[in-house]
Amino acid sequence: MSALGQLISLACRLFLAGLFLWAAHDKVWLPAEFARAMAAYDILPVWAINPASVIMAWLELIIALLLLVGVWTRAAATWAALLLALFTGLMLWAGFTGAGFDCGCFPGQETHAAGFEAALRDFLMLLPALWLMWLPGRLLSLKPERKPDPDRLYF
Repeated sequence: MSALGQLISLACRLFLAGLFLWAAHDKVWLPAEFARAMAAYDILPVWAINPASVIMAWLELIIALLLLVGVWTRAAATWAALLLALFTGLMLWAGFTGAGFDCGCFPGQETHAAGFEAALRDFLMLLPALWLMWLPGRLLSLKPERKPDPDRLYF
């Protein structure tokens, strides 16, 4: 991979790591608020909201940490892309239904309205994840580049 490709991969990795750390922060430490935000979508049954909110919050945190240290980058980017595609779909659904509630995406005092604008934002955040799925890079990664062993059979 070229030096430019390595730099782009590093920038994508660090951007997504920061994004997912920021998004997971309040979700992990204030799970009841995130569960309320998830309930506003009225998609999951009531019994699934709490487990889904906890799983989602910790999954975002794990993805962020893996991307930050550069371990299992392609797998973490794949999970990030899946989540961002899901979030984009949810924002489109909220836009079509006219829902005006807070998306529950990021912490802070200001609200992030669910809708078409948030769908565009989530789609644009999906692009670095797709890049990392294609070229994960190794720059500033804890996982060293593996050299092929001529004596080992690879299947």
